[in-house]
Amino acid sequence: MLEVYAGMGERREIVLPDSTHVWLNAGTKLIYPKEFNRAIRQVYLSGEMFADVKHDEDRPFIVSADRLEVKVLGTQFNLKSYQEDVKSEVSLVRGKVSVDIKASKMNGKLILTAGDILRFNKTDNFLNFDPDSYANWIDNDNFFFVEQTLGDIVADLRRHFAVDIIITDKALRGETYYASFVNNESLDEIFEALNKDRLFSVRREAEVYYLSPPLK
Repeated sequence: MLEVYAGMGERREIVLPDSTHVWLNAGTKLIYPKEFNRAIRQVYLSGEMFADVKHDEDRPFIVSADRLEVKVLGTQFNLKSYQEDVKSEVSLVRGKVSVDIKASKMNGKLILTAGDILRFNKTDNFLNFDPDSYANWIDNDNFFFVEQTLGDIVADLRRHFAVDIIITDKALRGETYYASFVNNESLDEIFEALNKDRLFSVRREAEVYYLSPPLK
């Protein structure tokens, strides 16, 4: 088995033994065999990946990530499943994928078609989205936060910018945002845009950012 890791603040592109192209986002580990066997093409993920899977009718491509297992024959999809995050997400750009959920009270299989996104927490939801823009992290420093909590957003920003960000108040973590950043905004610019309603204050000490309730 081979292991590839994309560190904090970096991305990596690799080609698997079957010519499948995979892009790894920051803080991601992928484990895969040096050669796939004749029955399946299975890899193991911790983090976020975008895959352009080589079509093979006889050998399904399977990604195991924590309690999710994504199975395809040949398609483009994004899978986000960091162990430290509360949510996992599967989004489909084209084709069809099967998602097995292995969790107490939720065991089952779901089928996604192009444009679907599955978010797994204690419940699962399907939302419509723009599949072309969703995977733009591959080539650009773009972010699309659709009904994302501040806690989820901070987790992404921490990995991308390789800095420590601490939310000091539990209530702030659950605030939900709809926002997109497509102009290579800096971290300070992203915080300024997210905080247009002044729901939190930002303090920086050395390389650590602190998000706290607004100053009175």
